Amino acid sequence: MSTTIAETAKITETAIGQFAISGVLNRSTLNEFWPKSVSVLKQANIEAQEVVISLADVEHADTAALAWLLNLVRDAKQQKFSFQLKNVPQTLINLAKISDVDGFLPLQ
Repeated sequence: MSTTIAETAKITETAIGQFAISGVLNRSTLNEFWPKSVSVLKQANIEAQEVVISLADVEHADTAALAWLLNLVRDAKQQKFSFQLKNVPQTLINLAKISDVDGFLPLQ
C-alpha cells in the first residue's frame, strides 16, 4: 500500500510583515501559489515597512521555485515594495549559484 502526499505550497503571515512559506515549490504548485503570494506580500508591505519571508518549512524546491523568487524580486521593484528572504533551502541557493543569479536574491 502506498501513500500519496498532495503537493501544495502555502504562505502564512506569522506576524506583521513576517511570512512563512511551506510545502512544495515546483511547477505543479506554483501556478496557483504565485499570484496569491504576490497579492499577500504586496498588501503586507503597505502595513509593514519591511517584509521578511522564511522558507524554513519548504519541503522541496526546484527551478520553478527559483523562477518564482526572481519574478518576486522583479514584481516587488515594480510595485515599490521590498522583502528579505531567510532560511532559504540549500538546494535553492545552489540552483541560484549554478544559474549565476544568487546576487539578485535579497537574502537575510
